[in-house]
Order: sequence, then structure tokens, then C-alpha cells
Amino acid sequence: MTAPILEIEVQVWHTPKPTLTTLIKPTHGEVPGSVYEQTHEIGHEMPYAATVPPDEISSELMPVVEALGLVDNCRQLASEGYTIIENAADPEFVARLRNTILETLPTNDAGSKRTELVVLGKDPVYAEALLNPKVMAMAEFSVGRGNLIGSLIPTIRYNGDPALDLHADQAMFPEPLPAHNMMLTACWVMDEFTMEGGATRIVPGTNRHLRHPTEKDVADDSGAIATECPAGSVVVWDGRVWHGNYARAIDGERVVLHATYYRLIMRPTHDYSDIADELVETYGKPMSTLLGREDYMYKKGPDAVNDSDVFITTMNNARS
Repeated sequence: MTAPILEIEVQVWHTPKPTLTTLIKPTHGEVPGSVYEQTHEIGHEMPYAATVPPDEISSELMPVVEALGLVDNCRQLASEGYTIIENAADPEFVARLRNTILETLPTNDAGSKRTELVVLGKDPVYAEALLNPKVMAMAEFSVGRGNLIGSLIPTIRYNGDPALDLHADQAMFPEPLPAHNMMLTACWVMDEFTMEGGATRIVPGTNRHLRHPTEKDVADDSGAIATECPAGSVVVWDGRVWHGNYARAIDGERVVLHATYYRLIMRPTHDYSDIADELVETYGKPMSTLLGREDYMYKKGPDAVNDSDVFITTMNNARS
């Protein structure tokens, strides 16, 4: 009688020829507790890529950011934890995005429009902002290829709205925070950002502290600066940099859209499964990638042997 076994597949890939190692541990029999390895060679070569250092622009991305004029933005984002992309889109697009937010946000109990957590799919302008080429290039630089949509949230602030305390967006990460950034926020500015207008404030360089601000840090924000910029800009910041915003002290609205991009290993904030098919059909592979459909983890019960290309591509993207 053959002894029952417990079979565990562990993906151990070697280059230049990838292999899948299966660990087999009998539950009882002649050598209980022993672990045997069965190694299966995958039929072709597709080696792992080396990890891209946190501050480095990959060779694949460099021509893209050079063409878009974003090399200095990448350098600033890496060193200071934030950067500002002016003229991220044409004025007509910015006006359409602003008007859509003002028209579609629900009115709260106090009679004002404040925010809505899930807007993707409610108007094409939101997907267009999410897929903006300059923002997508910055996302790839900061959180790697194959990054996912974390959230897409519009907000409106009014005269008298208080300041937001300093914090780091990677709030659910324990310290020390990872050396590689895990979360990038792109804030679409649709009304001029000034200190009195309630602009985002950032403490440059705090992304390198790899920790959350303490109560003392929050109380003493003397190192904070206002991200002053014209409408049509996108303020981009690292998930580890300390930031908040200033109180709004002028009339009118401060309308923004926060788009967040996550490394592919993270779980998105919101579930878009009910509209994913329609979004992919409309916007193609870039949207499919943001929704996680192009990576190895999307498929239920993936086959490590027959899906080896997708597996290694996903792993290489995770290291970028």
C-alpha cells in the first residue's frame, strides 16, 4: 500500500533555465518526516531581472520619461518625496474633469458636496485622468511596472475648512517602512494651489525617514512647504513622505482628484470587479494592468509550469 503524502509546490526559479521544485513530505511510511524534492525544468529560458534600486530609472522607462520631460521630476520624487507636474493635460480636459466632479458628487447632509469614494466608471474623464501618460510614467518609476489602481477619490474643500494633520499614506505599514515605495498619490489640481487656498503641504525628504510622523512631528511642522502650483498641475507624492494640507481661508472651491497607484503585490483599496470587464473593453491593456488582470495572481489556480511566462513577467515587474 502506497503511503499517503502531503505535496506542497514551492516555486523556486533558477536562471538561465527556470525550474519548478515540488516538495513532497510523506505523512507516514518508511521515512516519516523526510522531505523529497522533485525538480521539473520549464521548457524555455526566461530569466529573472535584477531588482531596480529605489532611486533608479530603469533602462526601459528612461526613454519614456525623457520624451515626456519627467527626468527631473523622477529625481525630485526620489530625493524629496514629491514633485509637481505642470501642464499635465490640456486646459479643456482639466475643465471637464472639474465640472464633472462638481456635477456628480453627492450632496451631504450639510448641503455641500465633499467627496465620493468610488467614481471610476461613472464618467470617462476619471479613467482618462487615471491613464494620463505623464502620471502613469511617474507611477512606474515610483511603484514599478504592473502597478495597480489603489483608489480614485475626488474631494471639494470650502472656505473655513480646517487643515489636515501631517501623515504618511502608507499608514497600514509597520516601521521601518520599505526602502522601495509601495504607494504613489497623484493629486490633480483644478484650482490654483496656494497656502491660503488650502494647498497640500509636504515636509520634503521625510520619505527617507522610513517611519510615520510622531505626535511631536505633527505638532511642529516647521519644515512643511505649500505645494503651490497652477490649475492643470498634478502634485505627486511618495507613500512615505509626511504631508497634509493647509486650512482654506478664501472663498470658492478647492477641487482635486486623488489617484493612487500601488505596487502589484498590494491589495487595492476599492473593488472594481463589477465594472472591470467594461473598463478593460473600453481602455484595453493599460486598464487591465491597473486592475491586476495581467499578473500571475489574478488567475485562480494558476499553473506555474504552463503559465511560466506570466509568472516570471509578474515577478520581474514586482522588482522594477
